Amino acid sequence: MTTTTTTPSTVDYLPVDPASKSARIAVIGCGGISEWHLAAYQAAGYHVVALCDLVEARAVERQQQFFADADIYTDHRRMLARDDIDVVDIATHVDVRPRLVRDALDAGKSVLSQKPFVRDIDEGRDLIAYAATHDLVLAANQNGRWAPHFSYLLAAIRSGLIGDVLTADFWVHWPHDEVVGGNEIFSNMHDLILFDFGIHWFDLVSRIFVDEQATEVIARVTTSSNAKIPVPTNAEALIQFDEAQASLRFRGSSHYAEEAGYRVEGTRGVITHSGGYLGGDAVTVTTDAGSETVTLEGSWFGNGMHGSMAELLRALEEGRAPSNAAATALPGLQLCYAALQSARDHSTVDPRTVASVDR
Repeated sequence: MTTTTTTPSTVDYLPVDPASKSARIAVIGCGGISEWHLAAYQAAGYHVVALCDLVEARAVERQQQFFADADIYTDHRRMLARDDIDVVDIATHVDVRPRLVRDALDAGKSVLSQKPFVRDIDEGRDLIAYAATHDLVLAANQNGRWAPHFSYLLAAIRSGLIGDVLTADFWVHWPHDEVVGGNEIFSNMHDLILFDFGIHWFDLVSRIFVDEQATEVIARVTTSSNAKIPVPTNAEALIQFDEAQASLRFRGSSHYAEEAGYRVEGTRGVITHSGGYLGGDAVTVTTDAGSETVTLEGSWFGNGMHGSMAELLRALEEGRAPSNAAATALPGLQLCYAALQSARDHSTVDPRTVASVDR
């Protein structure tokens, strides 16, 4: 087993900007989540030149909030016809996103796709191959990878700080029914918890065990009598590897004492965290050297959106694949889709056999 010189206080987990911030960014989809994208880009000093939405007023609102000089479009093809756009951030719902990704690639633009990347694994592979044939970069905005408490965890594991990971357990108790209650689409989405929300945690598990293949997924969902939306808000998933396990517990209609956290144990130590559903401000690392609590900088949405775009821009600048390349999102999607199938069928599912949200 290799040794590491990393200590808890020297784990490097914050977003890293490209050397130049001159890349020109366009955004398709100016709904609710785009506010966090654009706020992060503005704070980072990035250059957004165009905003597109079918509802012009939404694009105008974002223009006035963040990038007053950005041009407004309601037809994404007109926007993509410009030759001064380097990267397109596609922040629409997943159902329409693959066509937009392909249109952007056809126009010669590299793409950052909002999560979840695709509903169908084969469609995702086709888009990845299509980007490669056009010598373009296609990345997935799995922004949770740069949320401070998750980014620290991943960086610490990569450094070897806690050795080989044996178990990873996560839990979230929060009022998600209230968070989405005003949105008709999300408040009626049957797979809201495991799919739209839980994809961050499935992606995280796939990155923790990046060199291992999950063999079984068991998941269950239930409705709650106190939920303020008509879809299941409670969910659990167990993910089995050959010599490791991960567990996820979501309580999405918990209206009192919001709490979230994790405990990830390795052969050389353990990392623990507690906070709100978007993370807290510290992690604790315990090894043979003792226990140390590290204060974290930033927030999920701030660091997450910044980090996702920063990694894509750095990759373009350095001529390499980004760590959030779309291909890296597929293992987490397979875990997620296996959990959905397991919850529907009350079965144990091999994620290697799962092709999409629906099968």
